[in-house]
Amino acid sequence: MPLVSIIIPMYNAEFFIKEALGSLLGEKHIPIEAIVVNDKSTDNSLGKVISIKDSRIRIVNGEGRGIAACFNMGLSYVRGDIVMRCDADDMYPLGRIKRQVDWLNKHPAFGAICGGFSTIDIRGGDISLLATGDESAEITDELRHGTTRTSYCTFAVKKEVLKTVKGMREYFITAEDIDCQLRIGENCRVWFEATNNYIYRLHQDSITHSQPDIERIFFEKIARQFQEQRSQCGYDALQKGIPPVPPKGGGNVTKSVSKQIQGMLLGNAWQEHAKGNRVVAIKLGFRSLLYTPLSLKHWRSFVAILLKRPERY
Repeated sequence: MPLVSIIIPMYNAEFFIKEALGSLLGEKHIPIEAIVVNDKSTDNSLGKVISIKDSRIRIVNGEGRGIAACFNMGLSYVRGDIVMRCDADDMYPLGRIKRQVDWLNKHPAFGAICGGFSTIDIRGGDISLLATGDESAEITDELRHGTTRTSYCTFAVKKEVLKTVKGMREYFITAEDIDCQLRIGENCRVWFEATNNYIYRLHQDSITHSQPDIERIFFEKIARQFQEQRSQCGYDALQKGIPPVPPKGGGNVTKSVSKQIQGMLLGNAWQEHAKGNRVVAIKLGFRSLLYTPLSLKHWRSFVAILLKRPERY
């Protein structure tokens, strides 16, 4: 029986799925199964998966009801004691699976462990290591007060915990991962390890960058409101069967991938500049300009990096 089950929700990810699976199947020390839930993809995603000849891959047919239902479908098939998730356009860093499994085995009082994550662009170029915390610590209390610091995809959770919280809730079109993190924190102790545990790909077709702002903001807010309700009453409006009606589709999408990547690269450039790594800072600053080359504001910042002497000098 596999020790670790990794659920991969997949919808039209033909350009990324082989790389995603390759990052998981590189684990040679821990027995795993990669459960690919094909959520009615209309491209060649399924064909790409079938072309990988590895007995650790299992393919499940999703019902096209969204990422929460897709994850739950995969959860119903898991055979491992520990469950992880990897989105079909992202990747795991080498050694992540073994590191988290070893930690959970050594700390049986904890039901889950998570960590930091980094970002890459559509071509796989490194962008930034996200600021999720520089020190390892227990974050159970944070979660029980409605605070999340990292992506759900950095989590390794004992199957018994996920079965207790009943997976992800389909009410959430997005922020299902935030809601799930908060409910996990209510049911077990959670540890945060300050290492890079996930590689998140930034591209315009991801749900984060294609969903209208009004929906994204609504569901993120509701996830935390539900947590507050549970802490006060023992249940939330969704469990009671009277959740607020989500806003209907439409509205603007203001999360521009180009601007987000540019901001991250500029931030890294200034961090390297402060450390005295001027050459690295200039390279990062120049890369940032390639994403929105007509932005006068960012040209000014790049020129400042060129001209300003690092403070340590």
